[in-house]
Amino acid sequence: MATAFPRRPETYATTTGLHTNTVGNMTNPTVTPALTGPERPVPGVPLPHLLESVTAAQPGATALVAPDATYTYEQLLVRVRRLARLLGERGIGAEDVVAVMLPRTADSIVALLAVLAAGATYAPVDSGYPAGRIAAMLTDARPGLLITTSALAVPPDCRAPVLLLDDPEATAAPPGRADPARPIAPHDAAYVLFTSGSTGRPKGVVVEHRSLMNLLASHRELFFGPATGHLGRARLRVAHTAAQSFDAAWDPVLWLFEGHELHLVDDTTRRDPELLVRHLVEQRVDVVETTPTFAEQLDRGGLFDSAHAHRPGVLALDGEAVTAAQWDRLRALPHLLALNLYGPSECTVDAFVARLSEHPRPTIGRPVANTRAYVLDERRRPSAPGETGELYLAGAGVARGYLHRPDLTAERFLADPWRPDGGPMYRTGDLVRREPDGTLVFVGRADGQVKLRGQRLELGEVEAVLLGHRSVAQAVVVVHEQAPGAHHLVAYVVAARGARCVPEELLAHAAGTLAAYMVPSAVVPLAALPLSPNGKLDRTALPRPDFGRPTAGRAPRTPAERLLCGLFSDVLGGVEIGPEDDFFERGGDSMGAIRVVSAARGHGLTLRLQDVFEHRRADALAESVGATPGL
Repeated sequence: MATAFPRRPETYATTTGLHTNTVGNMTNPTVTPALTGPERPVPGVPLPHLLESVTAAQPGATALVAPDATYTYEQLLVRVRRLARLLGERGIGAEDVVAVMLPRTADSIVALLAVLAAGATYAPVDSGYPAGRIAAMLTDARPGLLITTSALAVPPDCRAPVLLLDDPEATAAPPGRADPARPIAPHDAAYVLFTSGSTGRPKGVVVEHRSLMNLLASHRELFFGPATGHLGRARLRVAHTAAQSFDAAWDPVLWLFEGHELHLVDDTTRRDPELLVRHLVEQRVDVVETTPTFAEQLDRGGLFDSAHAHRPGVLALDGEAVTAAQWDRLRALPHLLALNLYGPSECTVDAFVARLSEHPRPTIGRPVANTRAYVLDERRRPSAPGETGELYLAGAGVARGYLHRPDLTAERFLADPWRPDGGPMYRTGDLVRREPDGTLVFVGRADGQVKLRGQRLELGEVEAVLLGHRSVAQAVVVVHEQAPGAHHLVAYVVAARGARCVPEELLAHAAGTLAAYMVPSAVVPLAALPLSPNGKLDRTALPRPDFGRPTAGRAPRTPAERLLCGLFSDVLGGVEIGPEDDFFERGGDSMGAIRVVSAARGHGLTLRLQDVFEHRRADALAESVGATPGL
């Protein structure tokens, strides 16, 4: 039998020092407590029913263009129904978690839709994660079923039944609609998404169908409608470039339920700016959503050049703050509708939307429909316009809580003291400033959580993994800015008694547990952590890593080595790089590797992203690709 999990609690923890019967004593009467989005009825029709309706209206229209297949709406629905029926026959239904670990193929979208159609709870698992992290996610999720393929290794300690989509049982299953045992209810769990946890254990955010439907309704008004109006067409081509284990992956999928054409971009292309620009232009994609950092790479790669026969007309930015320079650049493009989307996973992907053309400076804008935003000071009193405070969110988009983590749920999901029903209100940990016009500006974080290249992570989780190594007694992880826009994770470690911290060993240990974006660029052993006069850690006294140390190796011997050393140096901010220097040990990261691959192509040297990760040094990389004409 599948394992169910707790439903939405009836009450939420009251905020420290705040009770609903004392609101008058703590509220500044001159300050409006909440910024509110428009009040709208939350649609009651679940997503699977919408897919049925859209298919009935346009069965022959293209629904999905994936690396391995293209489906019309009718063809897609046939596959979704077949798999949903198979799930029902296995006893999968409401509140049952179904883990989905699939490559980036059409089946990954089919599986997502089928889990929803079966009335169950979708839990994506990235097959590229280290085995230890996958095992931790599956242990926490307690899935009733794992959907995968024979090409992917099932974790040996996985206790859930496994359904292989390439097994004859799945491929030969008869088509046909099979409704869930009971109708999907608004407060049924739609999906579980795992985010970074400060204890070293990922935490699963449980989002209900009601919240997902509210997001779709909001996007119709603030995103989809403006996009179709801007481009003057009823059906648009929408790129899906986000990792499917991140909440931003829901934004492109939602376009399907409005009858648009979803383009699922393969892993290699979506990570390479040059390849992605070419793909988007050739496929005549209209809508792109990505992080500001990667959007900058696409812009430099010519995505919005007027020389193209086609260029996307809609760009949505998410995952991190937009710089003033980028904001100005995108606002100046007359053909482009650019949006800034903000929201934590705990509030169903997007809680704020800002249209860049309406704001002269970077802002996260205003709340979406049925969303209330509170900007509170350290005593949780409303902040006045112009003041900085911590952002709390309430309304239809707030998630149920953390899967099987009542303690953590009680810590972050609090009773809303301004509402008669008392909650819930999510404490985001983000610092924002209220502007006089009612918009909010993102200022930074109030805790140890950071955004690095668009991915949210807890520094405490990285520290916890390092502390799990036998040689480490203390660990601190910080973000260093090597150059403007070039941020790196750096770990500082103190050895356990009688042990020695070896950076290479610790990096390998971290890579075996953490996702690639969470692995530090450098490990710095210290005799002791620096302390302030009051005995607390003095982060300002931590030594900066020596990414720019002079190379001690030989000079380049071949044209390819000279080119690669030069590209490495450019990406790393001009530091001297020799052919025997490790790109990642000198401060490189995944985004830097993407820039190397893209720049190398401009010089006639064809590299793959995985080549940089595998060979790491200019000499090994040059040898792996062989002699190249023109170098």
